[in-house]
Amino acid sequence: MTRRLLNADDEFAALLQSVRRSSWRWECQGEYAVDLPEVERWRAGLPAEETEDDRAWLAHLRRLRADGIPFQRVRMFTEPLNDYLAWMREAIGPNVAAGEDVRWLAESTARAHGLPGYDFYLLDDERVAILEFTDAKVLTGVLVDDDPAVLDEHRAWRATAWPIAIPHAEYVTIAL
Repeated sequence: MTRRLLNADDEFAALLQSVRRSSWRWECQGEYAVDLPEVERWRAGLPAEETEDDRAWLAHLRRLRADGIPFQRVRMFTEPLNDYLAWMREAIGPNVAAGEDVRWLAESTARAHGLPGYDFYLLDDERVAILEFTDAKVLTGVLVDDDPAVLDEHRAWRATAWPIAIPHAEYVTIAL
């Protein structure tokens, strides 16, 4: 059993690059500070600016797909959507095109099913990476845990969320 705290930059990136079989993410923050400049551009009606980080992430997703490694994400949304989530609904398209399987789940449904109020990844089904944020939604660290009980709890949340979440292609057709 190992539990360690990674920094939010290089160590976390290396962890994500080390995936060999599968990656699954529960994403439930109302917004993320890293994306707020793009949300402001969207609010102003300006086109998206693809950054080096964006290009690297899309390349990572394409590599996973080419290697037959699924990358799945369930994104919790508020009702009504806040501006961040409305932007995300439009902006996630390149991720989906690159191979990410994105699904959406209403916050009310997530809460009714006892899903957690923090973001995490299940990596290769053998490690949990819990993302830690400040109140301003800045990622500050990643707690990696391979304790069997912790894994079982997070696998159960995945088993609950995945089948009831709405696939992205269907979600974007729903009128808001």
